[in-house]
Amino acid sequence: MVNQLSWKVGGQQGEGIDSTGEIFAVALNRIGYYLYSYRHFSSRIKGGHTNNKIRVSTQEIRSVSDDLDILVAFDQETIDLNAHELNADGIIIGDAKFNPTKPDNCQATLYAVPFSEIAKELGTTLMKNMVAIGASSAVLGLDVNDYQEVVEEIFLSKGQQVVEKNMEAIWAGYRYLIKEAGDTLKTFQLEKADGQSRLFMIGNDAISLGAIAAGVRFMAAYPITPASEIMEYLIQKLPEVGGTVIQTEDEMAAVTMAIGLLKYLRLVKFK
Repeated sequence: MVNQLSWKVGGQQGEGIDSTGEIFAVALNRIGYYLYSYRHFSSRIKGGHTNNKIRVSTQEIRSVSDDLDILVAFDQETIDLNAHELNADGIIIGDAKFNPTKPDNCQATLYAVPFSEIAKELGTTLMKNMVAIGASSAVLGLDVNDYQEVVEEIFLSKGQQVVEKNMEAIWAGYRYLIKEAGDTLKTFQLEKADGQSRLFMIGNDAISLGAIAAGVRFMAAYPITPASEIMEYLIQKLPEVGGTVIQTEDEMAAVTMAIGLLKYLRLVKFK
């Protein structure tokens, strides 16, 4: 058993990479693990490589890891770009759809799991990220039931059937890897967490919370990755303290509106 490890999921932007990492991380946070993550985005609305790297630990570390134990890949590019981070005893879990291969100098163990095919059989390929979470859980020795609460929070508004389908997808990924690998399954079984509840937020949430604490009560903005979450957070929280957010048609309009407000309030002098 290990008391810490590094996990990364990667693929094309728009494939649900961010949500895969979020569900994985929130579930582990709820059962008491410390989590530290870094997200990589391409400067595009859709397409281009993106990944989410998460360090999981039973103790406070306060940093992400340079190396990598488990890589979940939705395309071959993810393996090609990130395999150099893998430890010699690392694991790659790739979607069988693209016939994953590893570089010649990579010593990690590769498992091909049909994320897309399993998800399609369950109703939609959109759930392939849930299948991947299940396969990851098999390697980590995690209890799939720990995802139930998080999945309900995210999908219950779409109906109980959607919740059940997503949980079924997680279980399917878990069972597939357990069955196919059998006794040869290589694992990084985590030591049990302490079960304590801890504050869990991304950097954009921290920026937003800091802004409110500093007295910010107005935001004019145009949503764009990776800063959109600041706007989303403040849309929810600013009204609670008498503030507001206005979404503009572009970045220039946002700057113009903010300057106009400052001028109106006479907080900035203009020549």
